[in-house]
Amino acid sequence: MSVAGFGFSTAQRRDLGGLGDDLARIGDAGATFAELSLCGMDVVANGRPVAARVRELGRLTAAHRLRYTAHGPLAANFMDPRHAPLFRRVVEAYLAVCDTVGARVLVLHTGIVPRRPQAELDQLHAREREALRFLGDAAGRLGIKIAIETLFAFEPDRYTATPSRLAAEIEAVDHPHVVGCLDLGHCYLYATHLGLDLETEVSRFAAVTGHVHIHDNFGLPQTVQGFLPSETMAFGLGDLHLPLGWGDLPFGRLLPKLKLRPDTAVIDELPPHFAVDTAACAETLRSWLPTIGNETGT
Repeated sequence: MSVAGFGFSTAQRRDLGGLGDDLARIGDAGATFAELSLCGMDVVANGRPVAARVRELGRLTAAHRLRYTAHGPLAANFMDPRHAPLFRRVVEAYLAVCDTVGARVLVLHTGIVPRRPQAELDQLHAREREALRFLGDAAGRLGIKIAIETLFAFEPDRYTATPSRLAAEIEAVDHPHVVGCLDLGHCYLYATHLGLDLETEVSRFAAVTGHVHIHDNFGLPQTVQGFLPSETMAFGLGDLHLPLGWGDLPFGRLLPKLKLRPDTAVIDELPPHFAVDTAACAETLRSWLPTIGNETGT
């Protein structure tokens, strides 16, 4: 089996307060991985690691018997030519942080831009591929994988790659340290929105997947913004990051089809307001791991 184990993401706390408790909760649930939400921590300033904060992060991570992955800056967008040099410099700083604390995967988002003619989009994809090759080299020198995550765009004037298009882009990058991050919840939302076949899209992306994000939703674009998060959950709309089994994502059909790359971690991006459900989600994940890529056993 290609799956190395499962884990949970940490909360996005700027000052690292509560991170030790997060890691203890994740370890107590029997997880083998924790995904550090570096995007929400004050560990990089103006493209440079903040030494004192990184030392504290290293102290906290070393106190727990977990393997680590990390989520990089959400806004880094290599289809944005204006800021490409800045984004490269910042991601290199996050790679240095990963190396210091032993995180061997850094998740980045794929590009999202205003919609434009296909020829222009193809040119922007080419820019993104060039940046990812550069960062793949930087990651490779540290023994880290960069994992490019599937996204979604609901607005008619916005564009991001479908899972199948992103799979083709990662294959075209053709770098041993650049892989895909399959976010099943995001794929469900985008496939429903665009009228795509979810199983086809997920199976195609699985060919490049070296990291998995898992969480639940109802596959419904967010067309209503609740005044409170619980209202949005009640409506069943958008990227809810629900505990596993609370939504209707067809995990039973999808997981057996996932032929993943070796040493792939499955990370449940469970938000802090669902931390009380960590143990239940861990039990669900333990029961699901043997089914991943095992079509004959289901």
